[in-house]
Amino acid sequence: MIARLVRRPVVSASALAAVLALAAGCGGDDTVVVTGRVTYRGEPLGSEPSTRAKIRFVPDDPSAAWMSGAYIVDGEYKVDTKGGVPLGKHTVEIVAHRPTADYVRRNGPPGPDAIWDRIPKEQFLPAKYNTQTELEVTIAGSGQVVKDFDLTD
Repeated sequence: MIARLVRRPVVSASALAAVLALAAGCGGDDTVVVTGRVTYRGEPLGSEPSTRAKIRFVPDDPSAAWMSGAYIVDGEYKVDTKGGVPLGKHTVEIVAHRPTADYVRRNGPPGPDAIWDRIPKEQFLPAKYNTQTELEVTIAGSGQVVKDFDLTD
C-alpha cells in the first residue's frame, strides 16, 4: 500500500492575527465614541417610562465591519461598544416604540418590570428617521464626537 502525503495549509502567525482582529471587531484609531442628545418635537426622546428608543449608525461603505448603536435614555445616547462608531459616512436610523393605545387601554402603562418583548408596540417616529431615513453624518476625528439630532414631523 502506498502512503499518501497529505498537504495541510500553513497559516502564518501574522495572517492569523489579522483574521482574529477582524473577527473580534477591534476598535482603535478607526473608531470614535459618539455621544449626543436626541429630541422629538422639542422633548427628549426616551424620557417617558413606557417608550424605548435606539439610534444606529449604518456605514455607507459596504466593506465596513459593523453597524453601531445605542439606546436613547432621557434624550441622551453614547455609542462606545467596540470602540464606538467607525470613521466615515453613515446613514443614521432612529427608532422609538411605545405600547399600542389598545394595550394601554386594556392593561395600563407597562411597569418597570414589564417584559418589553411581549408588549404590542408601535413605532411613533416618522419613517424619514428610520425605515426611510434621511439622516446622514460623517464621523471624523478622535476621542469623542458629539452628534445631536432635533427631530420634527
